[in-house]
Amino acid sequence: MKTYILYGSPNDMDFMNPGKAYFTENNIEFEELVLSVHRNTDELLAWLKAFQASGEKAVIIAVAGLSAALPGFVAVKVDVPVIGVPVPCGPLNGVDALLSMVQCPGGVALGSVGLHKKAPLNAAMYAHKILAMAQ
Repeated sequence: MKTYILYGSPNDMDFMNPGKAYFTENNIEFEELVLSVHRNTDELLAWLKAFQASGEKAVIIAVAGLSAALPGFVAVKVDVPVIGVPVPCGPLNGVDALLSMVQCPGGVALGSVGLHKKAPLNAAMYAHKILAMAQ
């Protein structure tokens, strides 16, 4: 099993460096993709459909700032755990992203980490614990 890290923007990739370092230190396989709900909707839907059809067991970390539609959108489309990571950016410094994740409507199972510089590490550790349960 592995973790997929999905980004709403390539600008968010460096923010996840602590989480990627954790995965590397703990020999956890991960793959990164930039698939925006707003800019790459068709490509994102195709990837999610193929992932879901594959039956692969994984954890998805969805990293997004501003409106942060990515984590909730992904959580609706797949049957594996999804962890949202809000990026502290924009005029509200990430508060809008955090609220987008923690205020998902009932029936949308989405985990989220806090809004701080250790959030990427927390997301990686959370994914690791989920993966450990599956072994």
